[in-house]
Amino acid sequence: MSITKAQKRDELLGAVRDALQRAEAYCGKIRPWDSRLSVISILCGAIATVLAGGAVAGGKPAMDALGGWRVLCSMVAVFTAAGTTAGALHKTLQITTRVSSAEKCISRLRALEATIAATDSPAEEALQKFQRISEEHAVCLA
Repeated sequence: MSITKAQKRDELLGAVRDALQRAEAYCGKIRPWDSRLSVISILCGAIATVLAGGAVAGGKPAMDALGGWRVLCSMVAVFTAAGTTAGALHKTLQITTRVSSAEKCISRLRALEATIAATDSPAEEALQKFQRISEEHAVCLA
């Protein structure tokens, strides 16, 4: 029993759509972390700066209002550590690169899906494109 061209095309189209769902799910999970870690880094750094600068500008009354220099220094240290950690995680985990790769994968899969669905191009050519996409974006298709 041989498989027809239409059956090959339908199987490939199903595989592309499945990969597209996986890539979209991956992107949906990782994209919020891109924003979260950036915002945490910026806000924590800004809060630490305002606390330290406010205490310097306000002098002893401001320092006393915040609970003294030990409390102030502890607060500044916590915010600085949180901001630095968030920024380092964002960079180390290459979140922006991962999001960009996932978005590129999604767009390439959508284009391939449209090509397969709208034309009678040879399944082998589309399969080769799908394999290249799968190899280049294996992380978001896992």
